[in-house]
Amino acid sequence: MHRPTKLTVLAMGLAISLAAARPTMAAGDDPARGAKAKRVAQQELQLKIDQLVEQNRALQTQNRAIQDQLNTQKQEIDTLMHQMQATAQPVATLQQQVPQMQQELSDVAKKQRSVPLEVGFRTGWSESPYGMPGGFYYAAFLNHRLLSHEDGIPGGFLSGEMLVGWTQGNHTNTTANLASELGLVPGVSTWMYTLSLQPTVQYHLEPALLGLESLAAFKPYALAGPAMYINLLSTPVVAGKHNSGAGYRHYDADPQGGGVYGLGFELGLSALKVPSIQRLLDKSFVGGEWRFNEYGNGQGYSQYTGSLSFGW
Repeated sequence: MHRPTKLTVLAMGLAISLAAARPTMAAGDDPARGAKAKRVAQQELQLKIDQLVEQNRALQTQNRAIQDQLNTQKQEIDTLMHQMQATAQPVATLQQQVPQMQQELSDVAKKQRSVPLEVGFRTGWSESPYGMPGGFYYAAFLNHRLLSHEDGIPGGFLSGEMLVGWTQGNHTNTTANLASELGLVPGVSTWMYTLSLQPTVQYHLEPALLGLESLAAFKPYALAGPAMYINLLSTPVVAGKHNSGAGYRHYDADPQGGGVYGLGFELGLSALKVPSIQRLLDKSFVGGEWRFNEYGNGQGYSQYTGSLSFGW
C-alpha cells in the first residue's frame, strides 16, 4: 500500500477549489451571491482538506503498524534461522555418534543375556578315595560373577562358586573293618559315601570379546579352590536279624581337608530360537566339567559331570 504524499493532497485540493469556483463564476455579476458562494465553496474545500488530512494520518498509523509487524516477523525469522544453524551442528554430531550408541546398545544386550547369578545342579560319575569304588555323583551349586573384562579381567570374567556334592559309592567286598581284622567275620560287602563342600574361583573365557561372535554362547573355564570332605565308610551289620535295628550299619567318618581344581565349559541355550520359551532359554545353561579332588593326606580322585543351571 502506497502512502499519499503532500503533493497528492495539494493536487486534490486544487481540483476541489476549481470545482468549487465554478458556482462562483456561474453566479454572474451579483457580488453578494458570488461572495456567499465563495465562502460556501471555501468551507467545503476546508472540510475536504480536513478529511484528507485525517485519512492521511490514519494511513500513516496503519503503515507504521504494518511496518512494526513486518519488523517483528523478520526478527522471528532471524531467530529461527539462528536456532536452525545452532541445531545443525549437534545433529551432525549425533549422526556421528549413532554407530557408537548402537555398539553400546549391543553391549547392554549382551550384558542382559549374560546373567551374573546362577543356580544349578551337576550330576555324573565320581571316583572314591582309599581305593574304594566310585559311584553316582550329584551336587547343587550357586555361582556369582565377581569381576568382568570391564574391571580389567582379560578376555573374560571371574566368578565365585559354592558347591555341595555327594558321592554314592558302589559296594565291594573288603576286610577293611575292625570286625574282619579281629577275625570275627570274613570280608563283607561295604561302600563309601563322600560329602564335599567346595568354594572355588572360576575364570571364564568369552570368545565374543576375542572377535569370535559365532562362539559367544560357548564359555570354557578353569577352576580352583579349597575343599572339605567327609568320607563315610560303612561297617558290618552289628544287630542280629531278630532285634530292633536289624540290618542297620554304622559308619566310620573321616573328615579331610584339601583342594580341588578342574576344567569345564558352559553353553548358553539362548542360541536356540524358540519364541514361546525364549525368555527361559536366555537364562538357561548346560555344561560339562572335570574336577580333581586332592586330600591333605595324599588321597585324590576325579569327577566327571554334566550340569544344568538357571540364571537371573
